[in-house]
Amino acid sequence: MRVIVCLVSILLYSLSGSLAFAAPELQVPEAMFDFGEVFQGDKVLHVYEFTNQGDEALLIDRVRSSCGCTAVLVSDKNLPPGGKGELQANFDSSRFRGAVSKTIYLYSNDPVRPVMQLQLQGKVLEIVGVEPNQVNFGQVKAQLPVMATVMLHNRGEKPLTLGKPRSTAAELLVKMPKVSFASGDQVSLELQLTPKPGQSRFSGYVLIPVDGVPKNELRIPVYATITDQ
Repeated sequence: MRVIVCLVSILLYSLSGSLAFAAPELQVPEAMFDFGEVFQGDKVLHVYEFTNQGDEALLIDRVRSSCGCTAVLVSDKNLPPGGKGELQANFDSSRFRGAVSKTIYLYSNDPVRPVMQLQLQGKVLEIVGVEPNQVNFGQVKAQLPVMATVMLHNRGEKPLTLGKPRSTAAELLVKMPKVSFASGDQVSLELQLTPKPGQSRFSGYVLIPVDGVPKNELRIPVYATITDQ
């Protein structure tokens, strides 16, 4: 009888121990996705796969993403042990340029890692390269014209059509000889600033409509410090 009681006690202890340690476990085989290089305006779509490696049901609470990237759970929120799920990430590159890195947060009832971070990174290339991307004339004299040249490069794969350039200030004049340029071609933009007297600084923009690029307009900042002598 005593032996039976001992065996039952051991069995109950083992069961209670296994129950105490039962828990879901969220695993993502590839938490980092590098999309390489894309042109401004391109959209990146990627699906992250995840699994429940624990011995209890995995419950996905919510998904949150950083600015510029949206994430949607495309599978069930309740994954049994061994179950698989998917999360779809969408990145819109229209407002970005250069190297970018976005983070997606996946919240669950995993007791060890309640928040899983997924990464999406790459490089966004400008369709139209602007060199320099801003013009600073430095210190200039009032009423004395100064000149600068800006080069526009078509880095995309298609020809682009340029609209008539304009400036946000009457003292800044803009000239551009061409209205279209092919892939790999370049166009020169001539700027002339005639500073007004009585002002210590000049700040304005050159605006160029471009068909085929995000927002359909280039904005080139122009600065100068003005002296009367």
